[in-house]
Amino acid sequence: MRRRWLGPTQPWWGAAFTAPVLVLLVCFKFWPMSYAAWLSLTNASLTDRARRFIGVSNYVRLSHDTTFIGALETTARYVGATIAVSMVLGLALAVLINQKVPARGVFRTLLFLPAVVPLIVVPILWQFLFHPYGLVNNALKALGLHPVNWLLSPQGAVGALVVATAWRLTPLCMVIYLAGLQSIPGELYEAAKVDGAGAVRRFQSITLPMLKPTLLVVVVFAITLTVQNFVLALVMTGGGPDNASTTLSLFVYQTGFLGFQMGYASAAALVMLLIIVAFTVVSLRAFRIEE
Repeated sequence: MRRRWLGPTQPWWGAAFTAPVLVLLVCFKFWPMSYAAWLSLTNASLTDRARRFIGVSNYVRLSHDTTFIGALETTARYVGATIAVSMVLGLALAVLINQKVPARGVFRTLLFLPAVVPLIVVPILWQFLFHPYGLVNNALKALGLHPVNWLLSPQGAVGALVVATAWRLTPLCMVIYLAGLQSIPGELYEAAKVDGAGAVRRFQSITLPMLKPTLLVVVVFAITLTVQNFVLALVMTGGGPDNASTTLSLFVYQTGFLGFQMGYASAAALVMLLIIVAFTVVSLRAFRIEE
C-alpha cells in the first residue's frame, strides 16, 4: 500500500512537479492581472495614496477619450499591417530555405539574425535608417523617388513602425513555419507529382491545409507580441507627431507612469487584454482544424 501511494502513477505527483510554475504564474501573472482589474475600478494615482472606488467611470472616460480612440485606430493599422507583412514574408522565406540548396544552414542563420538583435537596439538602428539622410531615403533617391520624412509625418511614422517590427518579427514567424513545413510527410508531395500537380497546386492543396495548426500559432504569437510591444514606438517616435504613432500599449505606459493615473491606465490595459483575447478567439475559429 505504501509503494502504491508513493509510486509514480499517483496523480498528485503531477501537481507536485507543476506547483513551482503555478506559484510563479499566480504571483507574476494572475495576481497582477487581478490587481489591475481592481485598480481600473478606482481613481488610483501614483501621487496620491488615497484610493476611491469609482466603478466603471474609467471605462466611460475611455470611450470619450480622443487620444485613446486614436491609439486604438493606430494599433489596429499597425498590428494589421505588421502581421500581414510578417506572415507572408515569413512563409515565403520558410518555403525557400526548406529547399535542398547549398549552404542552407548559413542562409537560415543569416535570415534569423534580426530576431536575436536586442529589442532596444532595433528602434535605434531604424532611427538611423529612416533619418532624412539615412539609407532608406538614399535608396528612394536612387530610384528617382522623393525622400520621405518618415519619423515626423503621421503616415510615415506608423509605416516606419511597421517596417521595424516586421523586420524583427518575420524571422520568428519563419522559424515556426519551417518547423511546420518539415512536419509535412514528403510522400504527399511525391504522390501529387505523380498525379501531375504543379508547384502552385501542391502548395494550395498540401502545404496550406497541412500548415493550419502552424498558421494558428503564428497568428496568436504575432498578435500578442505586436499589441503589447511599446518599446519601438517609445524610442523611435515617442508616439508623435501629434500622437499619430501612439499605440495602445504606449498609451497605457504614458498614462500610468508619466501621467501617474494608474487606475485609468489599468482600465486601458484591461481593454488591451480583452482585445488580445478577442483576436485569439477569432483566430481559433478561423483556423479551426477539421478532424
